[in-house]
Amino acid sequence: MKMKMIFPVAVALFLVVAQSVSAITADEVLQGVENRFIGKTSKSDTSMKLVAADGNARTRKLVIYRRKADNDNKDNFIHFLSPADIKDTTYLVNEKNRKKEKWIFLSAFKNIRKIVATDYNMAFVSSDFTYEDMDDIHASDYTCSDLKEETVDGEAVYSIDCKKKDSDTDYSHSILKVSKEKKIIIKALMFDKKDPAKQVKEMTAGLCEKIQNIWTPKSVSMKDLRKHTSTVLDVGKIEYDVKLDDETFSQRNMKKG
Repeated sequence: MKMKMIFPVAVALFLVVAQSVSAITADEVLQGVENRFIGKTSKSDTSMKLVAADGNARTRKLVIYRRKADNDNKDNFIHFLSPADIKDTTYLVNEKNRKKEKWIFLSAFKNIRKIVATDYNMAFVSSDFTYEDMDDIHASDYTCSDLKEETVDGEAVYSIDCKKKDSDTDYSHSILKVSKEKKIIIKALMFDKKDPAKQVKEMTAGLCEKIQNIWTPKSVSMKDLRKHTSTVLDVGKIEYDVKLDDETFSQRNMKKG
């Protein structure tokens, strides 16, 4: 009798779990990341720690400005404050109607250089982040599959396998762990373009806090599993919906220092 009662309950529980997973698709999970509300603008005081394979570390200070009109129109500006060898280096991304233009001003060379698609796999200012890694996600640029429900560091997540449609990528595919509650990618596993079974990098976002009612990761790290190096971005202070003008996101501003 007990077995007869347990079996229907077990089936019912299985169906509930199956329905909860099938209620959302892998593509919709990534779309939720893109749609996540992050305010119209923000300014963050950030440190970048570069950790070498031998454990030696060096730290940089920078300010990140961001503006988002909608998913297809946004701007980012990064200004390095220290140390002296990178002071006043700036990075600008203007995106209008999904078309991105990226520029970097290297203070040591006193010139602005446009970043083109063939540069996307290059290291961003000698860090473990590439120019591709620095991009915001557009869900429609990816084909997503293999939706699973998991727990990562006590956080309920959706795990999805994403492959970029464009061939201009350094990875064959990436497995993303997306917080169900926060819609933040809290872990990303990147795999080699030539050997899809070989993981080459790992990104982790942690110390999430609600600031001005917006879930905000205060620390983001990128590990290069081939070089055994890592880069950690730590946000000291961040303000949302600050007043930023067009000049902030202009090439003219890149040389101002």
